Amino acid sequence: MLRSAIRRESATLMAGVLILVVLITPLCGCGGGGRVSFHYPGESMMYPTLGEEPPALFVEFVNDLRPDTQRGGTGGLATYRFPSDVNWDASVAQVYYQALVQDLTHTDLLQVVPLRSQADYIVEVDLQHMGCKVTRRAAGYLLTGAMGAALGYAVSGGGVGATAVGAVLGIGAIPVPTRLRAVCEVRLRVYDTSHEPFWEQTCLGEITKDVWDGLTSRKDQQWVDEYLTVAVKRCNACLLGQLRQALVEAEGAAGADGES
Repeated sequence: MLRSAIRRESATLMAGVLILVVLITPLCGCGGGGRVSFHYPGESMMYPTLGEEPPALFVEFVNDLRPDTQRGGTGGLATYRFPSDVNWDASVAQVYYQALVQDLTHTDLLQVVPLRSQADYIVEVDLQHMGCKVTRRAAGYLLTGAMGAALGYAVSGGGVGATAVGAVLGIGAIPVPTRLRAVCEVRLRVYDTSHEPFWEQTCLGEITKDVWDGLTSRKDQQWVDEYLTVAVKRCNACLLGQLRQALVEAEGAAGADGES
């Protein structure tokens, strides 16, 4: 009888350990979270037109300068960054290029052209940051584990195995305060057709959100859709707004030269 009880407790305890491994493994690897797509919203950012025909612009390239922590993703129990490059369904440079071109084409500011020879201006892009970071308090693991253990102990009448399983399930199921930060930082360099510098600017778009979420939860796609897209949109709005001002000033200077 005693041996049977010990076996049951051991089996239950082993099950708890296996559950814990399954729950925590996605957090400890830089490839956790699954494949991620960038569903960028097609919002219009309309600016007053500069003239009868908007200047033509060609996007030369996107230079990916993100730090290694964003490229590879870093995983941990309290903090992790995502998505890693292996989880994006396209290169991050291509992802941002498409977002920038979409925002450019949804304005009357500039006309994006497919060939350099058609352009009045050439744009080079330095992508400095683009990703998300999740931060949780490490003490949350102790708190949720203790709550789950207490529930398992009460339900089982004091069984060690059930108490351990309760602790593990508590860690996985009980939501805790979680801080999410999404950021996009980009430098645009604009040249004329002679490759003379016309304008350069760096903008940062970011959003920080406090949510309640399970300690072992991975919602990479959901959070990219809800927050990283907003950070990119804010960054591009900043860049295009300042670029318009530079174009207005250039047009004014050209008009003054023509009158003189």
